[in-house]
Amino acid sequence: MTTELKNIHLTEHDFEAWEKGILSGAQMEAFLTHTANCPHCGDAWFSYMSHREETLVEPPAYLAEEITERVHEPDVVIAQKAHTTSKRVQLLLYSLKVGVALAASIYMLFAMDAQMLEQMTNFMLFQ
Repeated sequence: MTTELKNIHLTEHDFEAWEKGILSGAQMEAFLTHTANCPHCGDAWFSYMSHREETLVEPPAYLAEEITERVHEPDVVIAQKAHTTSKRVQLLLYSLKVGVALAASIYMLFAMDAQMLEQMTNFMLFQ
């Protein structure tokens, strides 16, 4: 089976083997992994399945309504908002982190007395 070979695209024979259910567990996993990661094979599988309308099952009518209701629930809305933080806010947070790290390092540099700074310099030079 060509799904075991990473450099070869799947063939119609592979799609037929999947459809008939004759793939082993490892072959099934390789088949699904390959179709998920290879755009060419994913498109070919979709095209293969589109020509076989008898194998496609129509989704239940209530499914669209359930999905619409679920999308508008508060926990989903909050999760979506958390992932769609604007680029400016992300830049601001990153800048604040860098600024705090810089301020802390400058403070530590000036807070050291001259003797401690000389010891650190000598330690770094002779290492």
